Amino acid sequence: MIALVKKNLATYLKQLVFLAIGLLILWLVTREQDLNQIWFYLRNANFLWYVPAIAAGILSHYTRALRWKILINSLGQKVRTTDVFYAVMVGYSVNLAVPRLGEITKCVAITKSYGIPLNRMAGTMVAERLFDMLTLALLLIFTIVSQSHFIMGFLNQLLLHRVAEIASHEPWLLIGLALGGLALMVVAFIALRRWLADSRPESKGARLKNQIIGFKEGIKTMYMMQNKFRFIVLTFIIWILYFLTAFLGFLAIEATQHLPIMAGVTLLAMGSLGILAPVPAGIGTFHFITIATLTMLYGIASEPATTYAYLSHIMQVFLIIATTGTIWIYRFLKTHKTAKQGV
Repeated sequence: MIALVKKNLATYLKQLVFLAIGLLILWLVTREQDLNQIWFYLRNANFLWYVPAIAAGILSHYTRALRWKILINSLGQKVRTTDVFYAVMVGYSVNLAVPRLGEITKCVAITKSYGIPLNRMAGTMVAERLFDMLTLALLLIFTIVSQSHFIMGFLNQLLLHRVAEIASHEPWLLIGLALGGLALMVVAFIALRRWLADSRPESKGARLKNQIIGFKEGIKTMYMMQNKFRFIVLTFIIWILYFLTAFLGFLAIEATQHLPIMAGVTLLAMGSLGILAPVPAGIGTFHFITIATLTMLYGIASEPATTYAYLSHIMQVFLIIATTGTIWIYRFLKTHKTAKQGV
């Protein structure tokens, strides 16, 4: 009992630390900006453009559910699209509070509904995410190649220049970070070997082996699935819809209305990196990368860039909460109606 309390406390503290880091980044990127200008752009934004943007966002999540359903069916299980869509949205909602936990939560939701082993469901989730990472990597390569003169200067100013500046003034800081990272990798490797060497059924190593077996089975669904072409097409549709949610936001703010289609593609690629950070709801990291991309790459003033970042983030959070809540209410009313008819 005490061990469980300590584990939960450690988890909450970790999330609070990441949230504090996100809020700190958010404060740093907005502290020197003209709040009156930001308020001006907010008041004059054409919010009607966010209606199709929200619709595109909902469709992207529904399409993701259709794609995940292909992997689940490859396990020999038939599931309803509505249940998979609900699980996807619940996962996104949990991710808003605790990053990465939502991925397991959506697997648990399907496991409870259909009795599919959790490790096999987790395997389909891992397979799906690996495919997403591959797609994002290809998108980043395309963005860099098609706009190499922009992107390389942006990365140099954003990362390499700052790393070189730190190295010249505080070289021991970089050396310390590198040694610390290496030490963590060594400790993790030693711990992993010890766990795997422990053959007791209740040991961490045994549980880890079972999870790895389940992951392998889940990843095999990438090869076993019968609708590979449909899976690829749905992936393409998902990223097109992601692009539309980003690009339509440009049209809502006068200062960003002139941005070309490639600006939306670039922002989609760079903004996805901000969402990947282990910060609740991508707070701070999403804003930082979005603002940096718009100001450094496309010459947008910091105030309208900040306005765009805030509105886009609020739209995404609202979309997830509202959609999940609507589906939950619908399912609750349907279950209640069925229960009354059965009496």
